[in-house]
Amino acid sequence: MAASNPSGGGGGYYSPGGWHIPPQTPPTRMHPLPPATVPIPPIYHTPQQVQYHNQWPGAVPQTASAAMRYQHQAPRGVPQSPISYQQQPPAGPDMPSVLISLADTYINTAYANGHKTALGSDAEVKAYYKLVATGLQCLEMALQHRLQPRVEAMVRLRHASILYEETNNLDEAEESLNKAILLAHRNNLTELKCSLQYLMVKIMFKSNHKAALKILSSHISDVETLDIPLWAYAFRLLRFNLLAQMSPARDDQNAISTLRTVCTMSNERRDMQVLALASIMEAMVSLRNGADGVEAAQRSLARVFTQQNGGNQITPQLEVLTQVLDICCSVMLGKTQECDPKIRKLHNMLDQPERWINWREDAEFEVLVNPSRHGRPTESLKLRWLSRDEVFTLGYFLSGLCKFQKNVEENGKAERFLTEGLKTVERKKEGSVQSSLEESKNKLYWRWTLKAYMYLYYAFLLSMRTDWDSALKVFKQLQEVGSLLNLAPDSPLSLQIAYLDAVIKHGTNDLYNALCLYNFIIASLPGDHELSIISKLNSILIQRIHNPPAAENLLASIERLGVTHKNELLRAAFIAVKATERGSLITTKNYLSTALRQAAAAGNVQLTFIVLNFMCHRFFNGVISEQAEKSAKAAMQNAKKGRDTLWTLMGGQMYADCLARKGNEIEEVRQRQMNEDARVQVVRNLVRNFPPSQQLPVEES
Repeated sequence: MAASNPSGGGGGYYSPGGWHIPPQTPPTRMHPLPPATVPIPPIYHTPQQVQYHNQWPGAVPQTASAAMRYQHQAPRGVPQSPISYQQQPPAGPDMPSVLISLADTYINTAYANGHKTALGSDAEVKAYYKLVATGLQCLEMALQHRLQPRVEAMVRLRHASILYEETNNLDEAEESLNKAILLAHRNNLTELKCSLQYLMVKIMFKSNHKAALKILSSHISDVETLDIPLWAYAFRLLRFNLLAQMSPARDDQNAISTLRTVCTMSNERRDMQVLALASIMEAMVSLRNGADGVEAAQRSLARVFTQQNGGNQITPQLEVLTQVLDICCSVMLGKTQECDPKIRKLHNMLDQPERWINWREDAEFEVLVNPSRHGRPTESLKLRWLSRDEVFTLGYFLSGLCKFQKNVEENGKAERFLTEGLKTVERKKEGSVQSSLEESKNKLYWRWTLKAYMYLYYAFLLSMRTDWDSALKVFKQLQEVGSLLNLAPDSPLSLQIAYLDAVIKHGTNDLYNALCLYNFIIASLPGDHELSIISKLNSILIQRIHNPPAAENLLASIERLGVTHKNELLRAAFIAVKATERGSLITTKNYLSTALRQAAAAGNVQLTFIVLNFMCHRFFNGVISEQAEKSAKAAMQNAKKGRDTLWTLMGGQMYADCLARKGNEIEEVRQRQMNEDARVQVVRNLVRNFPPSQQLPVEES
């Protein structure tokens, strides 16, 4: 996630808080912006009473200048000539001020419509770029005049930041920045020089990663020598940003090493908010490794919790983000029981009115930094994460994930959370926040991505309770959103969508196409990836019927990973598949007992009633006993609670058979009548992909 300027593009400009971080993929990454430079001089602001004849560069204000408005008074005793005032040339308008003010007007007008333009027509995009181009021309004309060194450097910074954000003309941006850096160096404008260097590194990184990182290291050394801790933090966090973003230069280990240096420095200087920020960022990078990175992420978050327990307060944004990451850790490990108290804590946070008092509409917040010397004011890094509405949308999504396994047990609570999240993301309004077109597109992409994930998990919930008609409907909505994202076929979201498609085809008896999709996912991912492992488990269930040797080989290939994996849900699924292979009764019994215990511990209701059905079939098929009857009845009732028609029918038929063997004909007939509704639904679903000529009436099937 690249840093950019809310008013003028990628590098930011005159104000310490002018730099920001647009938020992106769940959970969100957050990166720093350079600290304050210097206040913008009055030359950047035009008095409100000035009216322009026309909105074009160099338009002359109608109001007279102060010198022209001043009525000349001659000294007393000296006769006044009636033409003395007329002989004095009137002072002209301050053209640099006018041009710079016009540039701000054009750019701000364009950015005021940034969110609308992101969804608009080609004509609106053309109008947007016309405003930006006119603003750039105004700045270029202003630079042709003689300006004070500070003002000229700031105008060049503004000019280069817009070029970086809105155009591909990076050479011109570099040229302008080089002149400004030299000017700032000559006039000892240290902090402004750092702002210029910050943007220069970002521009260079687009074309030459190694050179940009090398120059950035020299900048870090310089500000540490000059004892400017604010810029030392900013440059190191920029280095982390560049190393962690998706590019050929991505290096998570060096990124984490950079953050640990920030942690050490902030701990020594007692900059506790910076320490919390760096720890949170380290946790976010660690979670990229899936369940294997959770332990490292939890260690990083533990530093933040220890800090909070010690009485050190952090900003509300960082506090919420810490809780979000803590929830993600439990979700990624499949620890359903841990999720409930954590999501309740997040709900309590979001329900506190005082938390939102200082939560700005543009989502910007400050991280305080102690001054380098006593007596100086406290400084701050400014960052941008999520707005209030976006935080609530993310909260609904996480709530749906935490309630995923208990959805049926709690009467569809997970589905209601996701439905409300979809409503929130649809009605999200950008308000009066200004942003560039590129930033608006990034925010829109983030919203579409979150919307796609909510549709994805909503369809999984419907599949779990075998509502295949609704699942197919939601899947079509997911495909529509996915088409807006232009996803690569092997991207994480694309592969998860493919997995959902395979699950629906598997559940609706389109086994050939389901197996093809599972194989595609397996070929696209490393062998130890969670999605690859679960795809192999599903493939095994299909191939056991059509190709038993292939199923056995595939199961053997993932046995080590399945037994030792850190995700409890995945381990339970592997044990269940392992238990259902043909083997000795003792071995099968041990595996089934383990699978049942792990499924219950993980809170996986679906896996529980599947294992119960298989246990009844394996050990009590044809047996006349009270235990066999209880086993079949338990399997049926658990599947019925899970609203799974297929396994409800399986358990119901086994229970009816037990009653028949026992000689209880009345109860048997009653049970078979109760099974009929489930049988009709199951048969209709299983033949939905058959050609019409092969489909049988439900009564015959």
